[in-house]
Amino acid sequence: MRHLRSIMRIAWTDKVTNKEILERTELPSMENLLIRKNLRWTGHLMRMSPDRLPKQILHSQLASGHRKRGRSRLQFKDTIKRNLKVRDMKADSWISVPQQRDKWRATAK
Repeated sequence: MRHLRSIMRIAWTDKVTNKEILERTELPSMENLLIRKNLRWTGHLMRMSPDRLPKQILHSQLASGHRKRGRSRLQFKDTIKRNLKVRDMKADSWISVPQQRDKWRATAK
């Protein structure tokens, strides 16, 4: 956003929101790009064989240990479910749909 403001010669003291800058430049929001990237990686991860380390880590849980006080940190699974909710998909579809690569890619766009 800082670079866009620089290109458009908008000072930080001017009260122009990020949303307005994106509308002026007709660019998609960074959040949408991150969601797309995250969903594409999720599809790739779910199509991996079960013996691959990234897939094992996704489905693993700690056997012992203590959590810090306060709100627990988000797991990658929670982020996937939140991104699917933004795309108006069912939360459990990230398990079955990625096996159908074309359908998943259409979803992730």
